[in-house]
Amino acid sequence: MSPIPEELVSEVVQDVSQRMADPSYAQVAIGGFAQAHPDVGRYITAQLDELGGGEAVMHTVFHAEVLNECFQRHLGEELPAVSFPDLDAASRGDTVARFGEAEPALSGYVASNVETEPMRQTLALVGLAMSEVASRT
Repeated sequence: MSPIPEELVSEVVQDVSQRMADPSYAQVAIGGFAQAHPDVGRYITAQLDELGGGEAVMHTVFHAEVLNECFQRHLGEELPAVSFPDLDAASRGDTVARFGEAEPALSGYVASNVETEPMRQTLALVGLAMSEVASRT
């Protein structure tokens, strides 16, 4: 699978920004992501202390849903659920650098929209695992 183009990431971000006008959108997006990728949801929740608490977990899951939507649009179908073994396989080496190489546009989105380093590292791992799952479809 080729990397997700910058134009598609920009389109998804613009669409998500418009949907944010609905006060319930973020909650629905977070819940939908947790249902589609339950192991990733559990993994992010387990990072509660490192991320900085419950609100940071919710922000991380929200950004993971943006990544997920980018993969869905790029693939033209739902991304298969990312499992704990997928996360484990993606965790080898420098995940931030590897994510930047595999998905430069998504890595750029994370770098410019996520404030804390622990959150960026978590999203890089999740994004890298998603990329590896997508390449198998």
